[in-house]
Parts: sequence; C-alpha cells; structure tokens
Amino acid sequence: YCLERLGDVSRWKNGHHESSWCTVLLVHSLRQKEKLGIHKGLQFMGDIFLQENDEVTAISLFTLALQGFTLMDVHRSRAECMIRLGDISEKNGDLLNALEFWEMARPLFERSSQTKQIQAIDERMSKVNEDVKEQHQKNLALLVELSVPAGKVDEVDEEDSEIELELDEAEVERVMV
Repeated sequence: YCLERLGDVSRWKNGHHESSWCTVLLVHSLRQKEKLGIHKGLQFMGDIFLQENDEVTAISLFTLALQGFTLMDVHRSRAECMIRLGDISEKNGDLLNALEFWEMARPLFERSSQTKQIQAIDERMSKVNEDVKEQHQKNLALLVELSVPAGKVDEVDEEDSEIELELDEAEVERVMV
C-alpha cells in the first residue's frame, strides 16, 4: 500500500519526475506476484513516460495496464488508463478516439463513486464537442466562400483539346534507336 502511494505520480508535486518508486513498486509486485501492484506499477510508469513526452511507450504501458485491470475488474484503474489514452488521442488530434475512451471511462468512474472524475470527463467531452462544432461552422463558412457558380460546358473545341507533335523522320529514328 505504501509503495503504491509513493509510486503514484498524481501524488507528486508538478514537475517532479522520479521513477524509482514506480520501479520499486513494479519489482516488488513482480517478486510477490501481486497482479494489482504489477498493473499499478505499469500505469504509473506510463505516467512517467507521458510526462517525458514518450507517448508511444506511455500508450503501450497504459494499454497493458488496462488489459490487466480489465481482467481483474478494477473499475477506477481501468477508467484512469482510459482517461490518459483519451488525453493522448486528443493531444494528437484524434478527437473521435478521445471521446470514445472518455465515454468508456465515465461509467467506470460512476461505479467506483468518483464524482470529481465524472465532472472532469463531462467537461472534457463538452469542450471537445464545442471545438468540433466551432470547426464545423468554420468549415461551412469556408465552403460558402469557396463555392464556384455552377456552369455548364456546352462543347469542347477539338482543336484546343488535342496536342499535336510534329516530328521529322530523323527525330523519330533517333528516338527509336
């Protein structure tokens, strides 16, 4: 329990990166074969890699932790991993994927009575929905500005549509060789 609290990055002061407690938690849990501790350690290591802007490793660790929490049916930890994966998706511009992760996390936080996290998810989803609506309005305005009057092409002048190349016999023989 103490190692879990020490390894939890969310309890650290902002900007303080110390992976040793996460590593100790992970190693201890592996030795003791504590599945919950192992997956908590993976989640916390994911937080550290995320803070260090190594999103690929963080995604792998969060996904691995999420799989373990799913097998153990640990609602809150599953939701925390989904929140982080959603945040990464949002940061990378994949708003649909972000919304999916957040929507899956919300009922898990409800089951674990985490009202603050539910409010945070609702705020995230509301902000993204507003951003999407705003972008949609901008796109519609651009389409209106760029609309070209519909015209009709009656006929095409064949002389202008064909390109004729006149080659003399010497050039043809040179190309053929």
